[in-house]
Amino acid sequence: MQILKNIRFLRTYAISLFLVPTIALIGSIFFHNYLVSFNYNTDKEFEFKEIGNSVTFLCTKDNNYCSALPIKQQKTLAQCYPNKIIYSYLDKKGEAYDFDTMERYDFRVNEIENNNRLVFKKHELSNQINDECIINHFEYRIYKVFPNLYEKYFAYIQSETSRPPLGTTGKISPLLKGDTSISNIVKRFPINYFFKPLIYLGSIIMICYWLYYNKILNTLKRNNKNFIFFKLGILSAIFLFLHTFFLGWSFESEFLSKLRKTYVIFFIVCEVLAQGFLMKEIYSIRNKISKYANIFIMYLKLIFVFSISLFTFAILLLLIKYNLDSKIDYILEWNYFLVLLIFYFLSFLFWKKPIK
Repeated sequence: MQILKNIRFLRTYAISLFLVPTIALIGSIFFHNYLVSFNYNTDKEFEFKEIGNSVTFLCTKDNNYCSALPIKQQKTLAQCYPNKIIYSYLDKKGEAYDFDTMERYDFRVNEIENNNRLVFKKHELSNQINDECIINHFEYRIYKVFPNLYEKYFAYIQSETSRPPLGTTGKISPLLKGDTSISNIVKRFPINYFFKPLIYLGSIIMICYWLYYNKILNTLKRNNKNFIFFKLGILSAIFLFLHTFFLGWSFESEFLSKLRKTYVIFFIVCEVLAQGFLMKEIYSIRNKISKYANIFIMYLKLIFVFSISLFTFAILLLLIKYNLDSKIDYILEWNYFLVLLIFYFLSFLFWKKPIK
């Protein structure tokens, strides 16, 4: 039967619509937290043979007093020493200068130029583990499969001109702490390359979701029309797509900036209304669909839709009337969008799995 085939498709789209945006949101948090702790680096080409080997340079004006030593940098992250390279400053007798003092460029210049002393910089391969060497970490296995991803991001963070910061400088837990907003995290490279494609995919799935709901309701009600929930659902998918597309854009026009911010509000309003009108249509034929659907889940979703509608209305009024603390605002934002996805999970549970 065609209706069973349509229900099978709808269940697939419903669970996909629950999972894909959830992965996009939660995955962006984990991705961000991983990136802010990214501290891998390359090493200089000292060509040490074993632990304890060292290379020493005389600090002169030609090498800018050991600030510009003629040592090439390794080209890739995998070209690093598993052991840490430690360096120190020595006098001509091999006795160590005060390291913290010699780290100051002006002090080295004064010692060499004014006090006429010889200063050497010694680099030695120690027996300490080099935490900045990717070879020492689990990610090295992933690096060997996708080296270009790591190298591209490393080159990006080394750039002094093109690197905007990540959303925050530390790890975040916005669902509980409200550290930051969704847009602040997901609009930035490289997280936007993870988040945006998933939401674009979610927008397409959402169109299919409402299309098949429209087909099933037409079959059950023996109609051939586009229900109001279908029209609102398609609009919500379009607004979600537009909101995602313009994330990270900046406009000189104040009107365009405000218009961009309204897309997410239109998405929320259309989505909640679409779910409300959908449940109205389903409830009107509740006695005819027990063969295909779980009536208990129908009542559960009715309660959920009613609760979300009231909550959405209350939140909008609250935001209009009061200027909430940013942490509260962000906690509401992250959790609200995740809770909205329960719409689709309940739709997956509502329709019984068709028997082949």
